[in-house]
Amino acid sequence: MDKSWMLSDRRSKAYEFGVEAFLNFAVENLLTTTHIRCPCVKCVNLKLFGVGIIRDHVYFNGIDQSYKNWTFHGEPWEATTNASRNVEEDDGHSRYSFVSEEIDMDDNDFGDFGSDPYEFANVIGDGDQPVYPGCRKYTKLSALVK
Repeated sequence: MDKSWMLSDRRSKAYEFGVEAFLNFAVENLLTTTHIRCPCVKCVNLKLFGVGIIRDHVYFNGIDQSYKNWTFHGEPWEATTNASRNVEEDDGHSRYSFVSEEIDMDDNDFGDFGSDPYEFANVIGDGDQPVYPGCRKYTKLSALVK
């Protein structure tokens, strides 16, 4: 799909036709509701609205020009690689190993999450338990925070 309109002046016919083509594409690829993610500069695909509001936002605020692959609107995800950081798995490193390299983390810093899916829920549930039997003022979590 032609996305050159995204760089056009918002008052131009090319922008107008591009917005309509984008909205038609997004509506055709709706999965569940009548609301879609708003790709305007202010919402950056974080908020859901109806087509009319999105049309207004894209005209008034402009479309986020960094949104090149419309994955939130039905376009298939295309893997892109960066020459300095290979995001795909390579030589046994995790897919996002560049993140840990940037902030000086190693595999031990991620912790051991285990294979039990209920383990995390149990840990979170322990936060609601009293610090000791009969204590009504503090929970384990509130004591840890204080």
